[in-house]
Order: sequence, then C-alpha cells, then structure tokens
Amino acid sequence: MALSVQRLFLYPVKSLRPVEVKAVELTNEGLRFDRSFILVYTPTETATPDPTTGPPFAQFLTIKRVFRLALFQPEIDDSWTNLTIRWTGPPSSASSIVVPLTPSPMSLLGAQTYQVSVFGTTALGVDVGDEVAAFFSGHLQADVRLLFIGGTGRREIPGAAYVGKGTDALTLALEEGLRPQRIRFADAAPLLVTSTASEHNARMRLPPAHRNEDIIQRLRPNIHIDVQDLLPAYDEDRWATLMVSADGGAHPVTIKCIFNCVRCLSLNADPDTGNMIPRQRQLYGLLASDRRVNPRFPHKPVFGQYAFAGPAGAILRIGDKVQVTERSSPVK
Repeated sequence: MALSVQRLFLYPVKSLRPVEVKAVELTNEGLRFDRSFILVYTPTETATPDPTTGPPFAQFLTIKRVFRLALFQPEIDDSWTNLTIRWTGPPSSASSIVVPLTPSPMSLLGAQTYQVSVFGTTALGVDVGDEVAAFFSGHLQADVRLLFIGGTGRREIPGAAYVGKGTDALTLALEEGLRPQRIRFADAAPLLVTSTASEHNARMRLPPAHRNEDIIQRLRPNIHIDVQDLLPAYDEDRWATLMVSADGGAHPVTIKCIFNCVRCLSLNADPDTGNMIPRQRQLYGLLASDRRVNPRFPHKPVFGQYAFAGPAGAILRIGDKVQVTERSSPVK
C-alpha cells in the first residue's frame, strides 16, 4: 500500500503549539528536541534542595487546563540553534523571546533545578532564567518559569496503565541490539501517530462552515500518515508495527504502536483565541460520541496511537513510504 508520511510535528515546549518540519532525527526519547522544555508554576515554598528528597517539585502547566498556552507559537531557525517563541494573542508585553534550542551547560551553571512529575514519572528541569520567565508570566498573568530537561535528559515511560505489562513493548530490537525507550516531558510515550482518514472523519463532525480547519493542530500528533483512500478512518487503532523507508534505499525506520491514545480537554483549546472553543466545534465531545474504544479508559475518546521508533539517529522525512507490517488484536 502506498502510504506515506504527510506531516511531522515537534513540540519543543510541552503544551505550546507545534513546529511543523520537513525532516527530523529520531532519538531513544522520541523526535529530537520534542518536549525538551516545560512551563511550571513558580513554587511558593523556598526552593532549597533537600538532601534526602532532591530538588523541590514544581507543578507543570498543561493546555488542557490553560488554554492560553495555544497562543504561543514556537519557531526553530534554519540552523536548528535557536528557539523563538512568539505571542500571537492581544498585544501586551514583549511579542517574542529567543532561547537556545539546546542551552549550554555553562549557561545553566548554578541555575535552580526542580523535579517535575508527568503522569507519575519524574524528570529534572533546569530554570532557563528570569527574562524568559517574565515573558511567559506577563502573557499568562501567572508566576511561571521555563525549564529545560536536565539530569539524564530523559524520564521513564509511565507504567502498565499506558503500555501494558512487561518490558518487551518498550524495547526495540534492532541490528545494533536492544534500545530501551524513554521520554522527555511528553505525557506517556515518545510519539503520537495519526492518519489522514481519521483526520477527515473528525473534521466532518464539525459544522460545515468550519470543516476546512486544520484540526491536526489541535490533535497534536508527531507523525501524520497519509493513507489516501486505502485504509478507513481509525484503522490505526489496530496498527502494531510500521516500516518507514525513504526513496533511495535508506535504512528503514521501525515504528511500534503501543497504546490507543485517549484524549483530554486539550482538544477544546481554541488556537485563535486561547479560550475554550465553542461547543459545536469541541472535538472532545464530538469524538466521544462513538470513539470511546479503549477499555482501560471507557469514558475518554481515542484518536491516534502512542508509539516509539528506531533506530536512534535515523531521519524521518515528509514523503517517506509507510507500510503496516503487523496488526494487533481488535482491542488493546
């Protein structure tokens, strides 16, 4: 079947808008630079490390509660060196801020660190400074800090609630051996995979005047696959293994799908206003009418598959050919 990669998305800052790219490198933690940064509320308690428990914990911001996060548009420069974050909402304070896409260790020397728990697993975050904090705090009207992932640069994938029992699903067997998978500040898996057929089905649920909306921006995948008319909507519910190959015989990429992705109220964030989208366009409710198909979360709609991919160092590109080489049982 002539399936192909249609769109690729990075989310350098968790819960902000995506950066759409033409090509991106795979790592053992997902796509390079994906969810490397996170916004947290400034802890009210004195941030003094406890030698028995480590750095203090900080609560992260999520778009499912703070819809205003949809008004920040990240951009990556051509050299993949700097991350510019633009405020697209009503003019107030500074309209943009620039941070290094990968801050140097020396620039963060002595910076405050925090522990951030996302879906039950924890990573260290390093504060990137007062100027950036002031930019976000001014627009969000809350005291927040921007953190870059620290420590090992990764955290464990959440447990059996998301990926089932056993460790086989979290390790990719490739020519160079086993490669355990981890994540940065993503919710529950390194990647989210969606299809054009499912996108079309979801868009047709909207009022006719809004069916040209780019709803993929709200559905927040990493890899969006063009299935043309060859596969039906939500066929990805049963994808288990995909093989992705570039023209010219480059080594293929293996994508392992591990969990039908249950969705949250982030689907209702309006990227134009930073508020909750009008009820008739709320994808969460429109999908919940018949897409509550994950038995572990029977009240939440499903759209897309959580996944991981390898080998690390491989490049995914728009136009790469995709084959579904293995399918799972009807329910996961």
